[in-house]
Amino acid sequence: MSSQSHLPSVTTKTVPGPAPNGMGNGLFATTDIKVGEDVVHAKVPFVAVLDKPRLDDTCSACFGKRQMETGTELKACTGCRIVKYCDRTCQAKDWKFAHSLECSVFQKLKPQVLPNNARALLRMVLRTWKGKYTTQELGVFTNLETHIQDIQESQAHLDRLNLTSKAVKSYSETNMTQEAIMAYAARLDINSFNLTTAMYDRIGLYLHPYAALINHSCDYNATVGFDGEELFVKAIRPIKKDEQIFISYIDTTTPNEVRRKELSERFFFDCKCTKCTKGTDTPEDKFTTTPKDPSTLETAEKQALELLQEVTKSDLNPEEEIKKMESAMQILKQTSNWPLTRQPYPALRDQLILSLLSINNFSKAFLHTAIRYLRIDPVLFSPAHPIRQLHAWVLAKLAIYLSQEGFESNSKEASLIQQSELNFHYVLWYILADLASRQGESCTVPSFKRLVGANFAQVHNEFKANGMDPSTSKAVVSAEWKKLERLVQVALDQE
Repeated sequence: MSSQSHLPSVTTKTVPGPAPNGMGNGLFATTDIKVGEDVVHAKVPFVAVLDKPRLDDTCSACFGKRQMETGTELKACTGCRIVKYCDRTCQAKDWKFAHSLECSVFQKLKPQVLPNNARALLRMVLRTWKGKYTTQELGVFTNLETHIQDIQESQAHLDRLNLTSKAVKSYSETNMTQEAIMAYAARLDINSFNLTTAMYDRIGLYLHPYAALINHSCDYNATVGFDGEELFVKAIRPIKKDEQIFISYIDTTTPNEVRRKELSERFFFDCKCTKCTKGTDTPEDKFTTTPKDPSTLETAEKQALELLQEVTKSDLNPEEEIKKMESAMQILKQTSNWPLTRQPYPALRDQLILSLLSINNFSKAFLHTAIRYLRIDPVLFSPAHPIRQLHAWVLAKLAIYLSQEGFESNSKEASLIQQSELNFHYVLWYILADLASRQGESCTVPSFKRLVGANFAQVHNEFKANGMDPSTSKAVVSAEWKKLERLVQVALDQE
């Protein structure tokens, strides 16, 4: 059973305790936890702010939750004009939580808008000054690691935190020392999460000190998701009583060397999890066949990663992005040793899908999304994993579009799909039925589950209104699914 922790608005099936192998403190299960069950549920953040680009399109109080449900047009705060809200309810809630303390600061800084980490730090300092945190909250927060000694070894990192702390000290006009503010900044930097929507799009940063106690493992047993301002940590696999809870701080689908380097540089520890102790003897490091010349693979990987970085760090138009992604994928394919599931292949395909969607090339996006759904995600993610569920949802939405709007003209991919004679209605029903059937064990957040349930009910009722019930026509649905599998193989052969 879940229990209320000593922190406000936190329900959990865990208790803090000392972790082995020099990992400091961690969280440990107080009972057996099933797949999909809440491990930690925090209803209110310690601090959460939007990334600067999302201030214009996302509510700063509900973080897009009510927008997804109602499609409300946002209205800017009449004071600072920086943050926006769905309505007076959201505005009043955020005003009470923190915006009443920062609004005048934002007004003085106009037209400058502080970056997300500075706005988060300012909020924490101001809320501490005004006694908005409980003693328990501050106690857990101040016991979090700062890694100040490690940070001091990186001059660029130290300079960045010093600059932010000095600015916040000036803006806040509180009696908190810069040294204390610097410690706040360091804890924020090390312990914050990427704030995401219910659809797992990054929109900002989020910190809750209780959730921050969870240690990292590349072989994690829980995942983190957000539904507005609520944080959910859910079990990705069965967890036994007294077992330590682990999440992943990074993308753990990457090879051993990449993971360990990122963890060392970003979080200042040498990972000794069960996956890392196996070294390169894991699927993340395997190739299709043993290469005769490893240097060829190293060169291909370097070239592909450079092209991926050009896309993610440069301001290219979508057509240029697509060309670079396809070139990078060809470089990897030509090695003949590179599995579809070994990074950076999956990351390249993910980025390609996003670029294709941005220019409404839905036929090509459908093919690549189907490849990802059938050939890549089953290897990289368990069925309950939120990323796998989200990718299935994207495929379902593309099936809906193509069934209703048809195909682009003069498109090789459209011709390929048409030749397959695929019935999108049955494919759509199958994907949504599969998603709906897994909701009990899914690690997605409540808003996503409601969206899946509502869409499946609508599609199923449309079938029944036309005198059909796919749930009793398994042979028909199976035949259409086999068409999709054949289509994916043809598309892969032609890549």
